[in-house]
Amino acid sequence: MPRHVSFYDESLGKQVEGSYTSDGKVIHAGSGTLGAKSAPLGYLGNANTFPVDQEGQDLLAQKLLSELAHREAKNGHAHGH
Repeated sequence: MPRHVSFYDESLGKQVEGSYTSDGKVIHAGSGTLGAKSAPLGYLGNANTFPVDQEGQDLLAQKLLSELAHREAKNGHAHGH
């Protein structure tokens, strides 16, 4: 079941929303307007040394969604899938 995340991106000056799923190794984040992006759970550090708890997964999803939102802002339009 996807987990919803919503946060204010200071550098963009807007609210970003999306959802993510994880299989324990990779996190898949996205939204209907921003598109999707995936990354290994170790993307923010060594997942074997630092276990990624729920808060860590939320933060990684926010980072991925922020990257998508910045891409959208740079290109001037959405990349929906």
